[in-house]
Amino acid sequence: HPHGRGAADRMTGCLRLCSGVAVSLPPLLEWSIRQTDGDPCGSFSVCFAFEAAWLPVLKQAVGFTAEDDGRTVFTGLVDDFAVKLDRRGALAEVSGRSMAAALMDNQVRAAEFVSAQLADILRLYVKPYGITRIDAASMRQVANFAVETGYTCWQVLTGFCRHSADIFPRFAPDGTLVLRKNTNPRRVVIEPEQVRACSYVQNRYGAAARQVMVNTRTGQQQVAENAELRRLGIQCTHVSGMTGGGKLRATWRTAAQRLADSARELRQATVQLTGMADVSPGDAAELRLPGLGAAEELSVAAVVHCGGETGVFTTLELR
Repeated sequence: HPHGRGAADRMTGCLRLCSGVAVSLPPLLEWSIRQTDGDPCGSFSVCFAFEAAWLPVLKQAVGFTAEDDGRTVFTGLVDDFAVKLDRRGALAEVSGRSMAAALMDNQVRAAEFVSAQLADILRLYVKPYGITRIDAASMRQVANFAVETGYTCWQVLTGFCRHSADIFPRFAPDGTLVLRKNTNPRRVVIEPEQVRACSYVQNRYGAAARQVMVNTRTGQQQVAENAELRRLGIQCTHVSGMTGGGKLRATWRTAAQRLADSARELRQATVQLTGMADVSPGDAAELRLPGLGAAEELSVAAVVHCGGETGVFTTLELR
C-alpha cells in the first residue's frame, strides 16, 4: 500500500458503549494494531481529533473494533482513554487489549473436576465473560483437573487446552476464540527489498537445556532435554516441583512443555515492512537477509500495523 494520508485513511475505528450502541470514530491521526498468536494478548491504540462532545462517549466506551478498507482487523476491549493538547490541537487517545483481556482480568474460586470436558471450561470460564464466538477443535477430557482460588479464567482455559491437546488459545481479528492448532501455516517469504528495518537475535538467557520436574511427595522425577542447546555446551538446568495427590492443576506443565516454552524465544527477529503487509500471527516466515547472514524459517508471533503522519508500516515479531 502507498505511503501517506491516503493509506492511513483506510483504517477506521468504532467504539462499543456500555449501552450496546456502536459509535464510529473520527478519522484516525495515528493508530497501532497488534495481533498475536495468543501469548501475550493483542492490543490497540488510536488517536483522533477531540471535541468536548466526545468526552461522555469515551467515558462509556467498553469495546473497540478496527477495520482496514472494510475488513475487520481487530476486536477488543477498551482499557483507558486520555485527552490532551499538543501542537496539533486537542486530541483523544484510546487504548486496550484483545478479547483475551476479559479472561485475563477475571479470577475464580477453586474447583476440581473428576473429568473436565471442554464444554465445562467454556460454560464456566469463557462464555460468562462475553466470549461467545468460539472455533474449537475436538479435545479429549482431562482427568482430575484442578483450579485453585485466584486463577484467572485465561489460566484455566490455557491450562485445559495445553493438557488436553497442547493447544495455545488465541483470538482472531473478529474476536472469535480459536482453540485449534495451526497445522498448515501459510508460508510467506521476506526478501531484503521489502525490509525497512530489522534485527536478528539469538537469546540463550533463561533457556533451559534440561528441565526436571520433581514430585514433592514421592520424589519421582520427570526429565526433558533440549538436544540443540546441549550440543552448544549449554548446561542450564531448571528444576520445578509438583505436588502429588493425582490432581492436575491448570497451571502445571510437563517437563517437555516447559522446555518447549523456554525455547520459543531462542531465535527472534523483528522486521519492519512498508505498508500493510498481508501477514498473520501463526504464519511461517522465511527470512532471507544475506546482509545479516540470516536465512531461516521462523514463526510469526505478532504483527503490528501502525499508521500516522509518516505513513503506514508493519512490524513482524518472529520467533
